Amino acid sequence: MKMINKLQVFWFSICFGAVSFIQAQPGTAKLTPGYSFPSHQVKVEVPAKFSGQFNANRQLTIPVGYKIRVFHTGGLSKPRFMSFDPKGVLHVADQTAGKVFALPDKNGDGVADTMFEVAGNFSISHDVKFYKGAMYVTNERRVWKLTDNNADGIYENRSIFIDNIAEGATQPGGGHRTRTLVFDSVNAKAYLSIGSYCNVCREEFRAIIERYNDDGSGRETFATGVRNAVGMDIQPSTRKLWANNNGSDNQGNEVPPEWFDVVRKGGFYGYPFAYGNQVYFNMNANSTYQALLPITPQDSAMVRKMIQPGALIRAHTAPMAVQFLNSSFPSDMKHGMLSALRGSWNAPGAHRGFSVIYLHLKSPTDTVVSYVANFVTGFLTDSVNRVYWGRPVGLAANNQGSVFISSDEGSACILQLYRDNQSGVGKTETSAGLKLSPNPVSSILHVHANQSIKKITVFDARGRLCGTFNTTLIDFQGWPDGVYAIKAEMGDGTAQQAKFVKCN
Repeated sequence: MKMINKLQVFWFSICFGAVSFIQAQPGTAKLTPGYSFPSHQVKVEVPAKFSGQFNANRQLTIPVGYKIRVFHTGGLSKPRFMSFDPKGVLHVADQTAGKVFALPDKNGDGVADTMFEVAGNFSISHDVKFYKGAMYVTNERRVWKLTDNNADGIYENRSIFIDNIAEGATQPGGGHRTRTLVFDSVNAKAYLSIGSYCNVCREEFRAIIERYNDDGSGRETFATGVRNAVGMDIQPSTRKLWANNNGSDNQGNEVPPEWFDVVRKGGFYGYPFAYGNQVYFNMNANSTYQALLPITPQDSAMVRKMIQPGALIRAHTAPMAVQFLNSSFPSDMKHGMLSALRGSWNAPGAHRGFSVIYLHLKSPTDTVVSYVANFVTGFLTDSVNRVYWGRPVGLAANNQGSVFISSDEGSACILQLYRDNQSGVGKTETSAGLKLSPNPVSSILHVHANQSIKKITVFDARGRLCGTFNTTLIDFQGWPDGVYAIKAEMGDGTAQQAKFVKCN
């Protein structure tokens, strides 16, 4: 009995502080649990055509089973969001140049054949989208609709799709001048994010997400209290709009956490009064917060509408693009999403972001993120002095399991993260059987091996069957603490076994 108690104390010491999925209550802001993919540090591959234009010693840490290379560099000043046209050609909006460029890769070798301008003369061209044969480009005060009548790839005809964005705002201009556009083709709707004017202030017609019919008519305010939703995407199965948010500054290094959530019609998301699940800011932090006082009954009623977001990550990471994945990605990832974190100035001595993260959803209809994991890191080389060689902004995923990443500072380029067909995604670089991480586990356990896994069965310490799974990411939240055994049936017909410890 004494030995058992000592063992329990030992495991408790290892698992102390482990995160769980308990729903945060009003007045709290609970960060989403973290997870670590099996990963490796690799050099960014530099194709011969870009030799001398890109530092050949750049390194990034990416998931095992992937490689990364320069898809294009040179001639871009501030590449932001990207989209594929109906023919599969990648396009990028260059914010500073005020242009949209096409980057065809006709031979499919993972290197842009060329880069050419398809449309220009824009102001702050942050986003580009394709919908029903037309190309759409966002500006601060206007969204343009462009068509290519002779199919030469140049969009020579343009008309105004949305005009006078933030019309009626008492403070035009200011910060957060980028606009993000998302189409929902199933419901024939379009969504537009309009960022706030300032760090925190009372304002109208900004810090909102608007919804339109897909012909540009029917403008309505869809959600409020959204300080700056740079990233938005439609969840494929539910057709729900997801967005992220860039939180305000001058509340400390960890406040407010950045959120990801389903955007609900009539929803209020906290700005400028609160964050998380109804957590009020310190209104004495500085004069800009003090200027919000007094908090009125109407303000309080809006804050009471807030609920725990679908995910919360560390403050001041500055989330940019959101990209849902598809069936070309590993089965355990295909329902989740990626987001680029550009990184903020407002975390002195502890800068973070400058990466791409993965947010896991258990099912195609889930609205709560189970965990967040680093997907691509290494752009930030000195977190104290904020030294970096790239700042991820835009994301685009194709149907071959590749992810394209735009960097708008440090190195203005587009990278391609692609599958390593020789090793296979999810496989480890060792041939030593099953590996379980983390072990001990409080919630999500990742089972990985040097070959494909067909089925996993779990037994308790007495040999009783506890469950059968066809996924290598297993949620053990709520299971009793103890020692368990895993049996994995492999793709070659063999079986491998391992043990793990579950503790809260």
